[in-house]
Amino acid sequence: MAGEARGVRRAPLIVTEDVELLDDLLRLCAAAGVRPEVGHGAPAGRGSWEGAPLVLVGDDAAGRLRGVARRRGVVLVGRDQDDPGVWQRAVEIGADHVLMLPDGEQWLMDRIADVAEGVGRPALTVGVIGGRGGAGASTLACALAVAAARAGRRTLLVDADPLGGGLDVLLGGEAVDGLRWPAFAQSRGRVGSTALEESLPRLHDLRLLSRGDLGPGMHEVGADDRATIAATW
Repeated sequence: MAGEARGVRRAPLIVTEDVELLDDLLRLCAAAGVRPEVGHGAPAGRGSWEGAPLVLVGDDAAGRLRGVARRRGVVLVGRDQDDPGVWQRAVEIGADHVLMLPDGEQWLMDRIADVAEGVGRPALTVGVIGGRGGAGASTLACALAVAAARAGRRTLLVDADPLGGGLDVLLGGEAVDGLRWPAFAQSRGRVGSTALEESLPRLHDLRLLSRGDLGPGMHEVGADDRATIAATW
């Protein structure tokens, strides 16, 4: 992944003197698998404030941060849903978002996990759609994915055809261990990209997310266009 070493966890910065709010934010960081840096006022130096991938500012600390350098990735976190002044304080510190707990806990935990994991360069994504059944879309998608993997690219082949036989069968890997669509179709919440990649079957030097046995009521997984997508990065 470009720009970040894989496996390196980046720590957000928390700025608050509200003990209860700090406990909640530390709990969310722990759930996301990161240990944040904690400050209680305006940063003494520019390193922590500008270098953190995400800054969580308690509403109690917003007044002490007026005049700090503007940056992206600042979230003002409060509890009072009925306080109209929170929006003014957010503007004063240049916050990107205003979030109220506990309603916004899931969004915030997902955001913490995203920045901690890091973001690689955008993946090249190729969609292969057959004009009719038997046109060869599955074969072409598999060929593209295998060629990309053999060329040394990290490659993920996604089977989004709800009526197909499964690309793991086409690649001769229906017995290979790993998760298929049914394992994710009814799940909720965030799955980290690294964990997702490692959970999928590995065939011909690529990762595959295939349909498996979708079972009744799970036809919507593949979408109506019956696209088969080969994503490489």
